Amino acid sequence: MAESPESGAACTECGGAGYVVDQLVGSSARAHRCACQVTCTRCGGSGYVMVATGKGLVAQGCSCRHLDQRIATFNAAGIPAAVAKASFDSFRPWSQSQSKAKTACESFAHQVRSDRASRGVLLHGKPGCGKTHLLAAALRWLALEKGISCRYVEFMLLLSDIRAGFGSNRGHMEILGPLASVPVLAIDELGKERGTEWERSMLDELISRRYNAGLTTVFATNYPRDPAPVPVPTGGKFHTASKEFQRDAELMSLEERVGQRIYSRLNEMCDFVIVDGPDYRKDAEPGRGSFWR
Repeated sequence: MAESPESGAACTECGGAGYVVDQLVGSSARAHRCACQVTCTRCGGSGYVMVATGKGLVAQGCSCRHLDQRIATFNAAGIPAAVAKASFDSFRPWSQSQSKAKTACESFAHQVRSDRASRGVLLHGKPGCGKTHLLAAALRWLALEKGISCRYVEFMLLLSDIRAGFGSNRGHMEILGPLASVPVLAIDELGKERGTEWERSMLDELISRRYNAGLTTVFATNYPRDPAPVPVPTGGKFHTASKEFQRDAELMSLEERVGQRIYSRLNEMCDFVIVDGPDYRKDAEPGRGSFWR
């Protein structure tokens, strides 16, 4: 990152970070070098500087190369365009719960290291309270400030990708494999799927592989940890296409949605953090609109 005036500390565009994040329609979040960093004043864009040693001048990698590596790490994370500019600084809490959730996610991101396992967080709460923003902010910090590889996935879209892969003779591990091994993975919309045995098996395999490897995973879900009980039909089977299922599904707990085995793993892997407050998409006062400052 930029560390001096000559490296962009006085730049009004990037604020000294050396990079700018774009919000491109139809694409995931992308970052690029700021104009103040297009040509590094230290190495002239070569990526190397000459350093005097006891054996004479030796070429060493310039610090600007780390900036390029971190930008590439961020660009590979797959953060949605809708939250491309999400950061901890831009998150504006409207409730005490949101303030606590921000603190928890920021503490998590600052503590993560690439050489050891870290306990994740699981954000749960109603839609529109900022859970996806906080996931994206955590990944942004990990990628751009710490250079740690990470990925974002929305679980229903991941399932769609796996199903589409079957049509082109791609096994599910071609898609799950990279997600099972990335140092930090964020899974959004957990439990939103229909809850079929196949869907649960995909989630179980992904979580189990990461659990066994000691890798860090963070989650967000709209389903509560301790909800009011939902009546279970005779035989314990839900008809997922029925209106009754769609209505009752919104009252289910996360455990009911993902199953006891997966839920047990989640409790061991993560700290549960509730995110409560007004839905900024529909409850915000005119002119406030979102979490962005």
